[in-house]
Amino acid sequence: MGRLSLVIAVALLIIAPGYGELLRMRVSQREEEQWLRWVIPLPKSVRIKAKVQVSPTDVRIRLRDGAGELERSALNELIALFKAKAGVDPSHGSGAFEVLMGVCDAQGMLMGLTIPGAVDLKNLPNSEQAYVIRPIRANRIALTAIDERGVYYSAKTFQQLIEAQFDDDKVTIPLVDVTDWPDIAERGEWGGSATRDIEWFAERKLNLVEAHASLKFDENGKGVATISEDLLKRARLHAVKVVPIIMHLDYLRSTGILERHPEVKGVGERARAPAGGNPIALCFSKPKTVEILADWLSSLAGYEGITDINVWLSEYDGQCECDDCKRSAQKGITQHVLEVQAVGRALQIVRRKHPHIRVRVLLTQGSYPVNDKVLSAAVQSGVQVSYYCGGGRERSSYNSSREPMIYPLLANYAANGNWLGVYPQLTASYAVVCPWSAPQFVKFRMTEFVEKGLQSVCAYVVPDNRLHDFNVTSMAEWSWNAHGRTEREFATAWAMRHKLKDPDSVAEWAVLLGPVGWDIYGAGRGASPFLSSLRNAVRSIATYAKPKLGEGIWRYFKSLKQMNRNLAICERALVIAKRLEAPALITETLVIQGYTKMAKALFITANLVASADLSKERNRLKLQRAMCEIAEAGIQTVRALEDWERATGSPIRAKRFRRTLRITEQIVADVAEALACFGIRDPSRLYRRHRIGYWSSDEFGGRTRMQLQWEITDYITTSGRYQVEFEYTHGRNGLPILRVALAASPKGRTVKPTELSVDKHSGFAGAENRGNIYVVNLANYNPDLRYFIIADIRTHHPRMEWYG
Repeated sequence: MGRLSLVIAVALLIIAPGYGELLRMRVSQREEEQWLRWVIPLPKSVRIKAKVQVSPTDVRIRLRDGAGELERSALNELIALFKAKAGVDPSHGSGAFEVLMGVCDAQGMLMGLTIPGAVDLKNLPNSEQAYVIRPIRANRIALTAIDERGVYYSAKTFQQLIEAQFDDDKVTIPLVDVTDWPDIAERGEWGGSATRDIEWFAERKLNLVEAHASLKFDENGKGVATISEDLLKRARLHAVKVVPIIMHLDYLRSTGILERHPEVKGVGERARAPAGGNPIALCFSKPKTVEILADWLSSLAGYEGITDINVWLSEYDGQCECDDCKRSAQKGITQHVLEVQAVGRALQIVRRKHPHIRVRVLLTQGSYPVNDKVLSAAVQSGVQVSYYCGGGRERSSYNSSREPMIYPLLANYAANGNWLGVYPQLTASYAVVCPWSAPQFVKFRMTEFVEKGLQSVCAYVVPDNRLHDFNVTSMAEWSWNAHGRTEREFATAWAMRHKLKDPDSVAEWAVLLGPVGWDIYGAGRGASPFLSSLRNAVRSIATYAKPKLGEGIWRYFKSLKQMNRNLAICERALVIAKRLEAPALITETLVIQGYTKMAKALFITANLVASADLSKERNRLKLQRAMCEIAEAGIQTVRALEDWERATGSPIRAKRFRRTLRITEQIVADVAEALACFGIRDPSRLYRRHRIGYWSSDEFGGRTRMQLQWEITDYITTSGRYQVEFEYTHGRNGLPILRVALAASPKGRTVKPTELSVDKHSGFAGAENRGNIYVVNLANYNPDLRYFIIADIRTHHPRMEWYG
């Protein structure tokens, strides 16, 4: 197990002066291995030689005099654990066993005791987070570090080691010997649920949240930036660094900058990039632009605990064409280089008042062609750099491919001692929401970042960390200790901490299925999600193009045999998941299996269309079988995604999840349309979603309540249960829904439809959906009737705006 050190100790008795006997019991190698499964991430050096058992009432936790806020927070969390498990407050225990906590002095002493190894912590990488845990005889253990952050992490490790050791009136305490420090200094996220998950992060020793600041102007036109003080306080109490974000510099329109300071608006057509949200490059040759940046940076630097700020460079390649910017461009100083230089000048202004502040800039797909010049400007300007690249770049940071992310230019930059961070995705795609527990993928990414000397990993996980717990926790594991656990060992520890039945079988499931998902989810090029690759496969069918293994959705497949092998692995993984009775594992397996089936059937279909003589019945039968396989795989995948949503325990309200369902269904529909000319039938048409209509605020006409009606006769061909889903597309406000009815009227007659089935409950379709799915039943289908969906909807105000 990586760097795990094992020592077998002989059982003996230790007399704790004044408190009677404490039995020091030997810990076997097997017991140590089991015990350490409770700790994530695995410490760099850890030994459990022995253990003692005491009553929780005999444990006293002592904190050094003059302890800081974070040390007190660590103490409070340990006290909370004892209260929850044993109903006692260990700050008032008898002291038969003592836990000493706090920052040691320069000589490595804590409360008058010399703690072995403490004085050497200053020589370790990321020493402010390093710590030691040392047993002192059988009745005392010390948790210490040279910085409060290290003390906090020592307490987290100790807490994980004992949380499962409370039994009746005893707690078993390991006499553990730990020296530990992280490989990467900053480990965390931006976006998604990051700002909600401070405490959740801290449990995993994740310590970074980057969050957008609010950027405005006061009545005098001076830039003002704010960030949640509650967020900052929660972060301080959990050893989490908050780095405020100044949004992409070509997307500052919403701050009011163009109205308050029109002179900074970029000049010329090239200042406007053809992209969503109407980005516009600003003029960074103007002193006013630097002044505004300095105002915002200074506002943020004034908050307690803020040491670093991230300025996102323009996302696109817009270029101000004023005379000054043109002259700079002729010298090779393009828009993104000017932006970095402006950030550097603003930083110099801010440091007159806030000398502690550091600023980093975020690279983008817009800066990608000139990143060499941007990096040079960053060094000269005294700013740090984080790597992000979206768009169609092969080296996009928002991809899940099997290729390295940090390309040579960046690797050399970091190797020369420069500070470098990265913005990777940890999921199947930033644009798609589906399950993937991938220890091989995350270990590959984190190991690359560690070995190339990166200082910060700021991942993007959407829409919520709870949906991707495995991958986020594995980031915590391998960004702290890249060369500790194997993939299987980590998966076992993860399952143990989640109290899943048979952790070893969970690990077998994860190790089996992770690479199969990687073959599919890693197929997207650049930042394009794998679903785009599936859609491109459909286009090849429609254009009779011969498919090629090693390209598109088949990027990581060398043969059909490999696809069949992956499907066989899915079957093995499914057997394990069902034996474990774990709905989340079952549904994830079915999703990955479904997408793999689709990839295989699309390859067979494209081959037949491109190469076979479809005038022959036997070839058309092969094509029909392939269509049936695509349809079956699509149904399996969508149902498994919906079951996964239910397995998470709460609705996935993100629009990206609904889009994932819709695109998966549309792929099947598009294949059916492409094959219809060959007489191929779509067997899944009845089971897919169909868009039956739209709504907009214009239809209310000043009313606050109305009824909408859509005919669905073409989609009703049998009795059964039908689902109606409302999907908000854009606008300022969502749609409140009161009830939905299925109604019918005779064909050829103009009469009011009669309601056959009603689902009445309050629903809402918006940025976050609530109860937006309605179910109606058709008991007896009649082909002589027309069928309708009738929806009663309302608004709080007739001037509200929404569309869907």
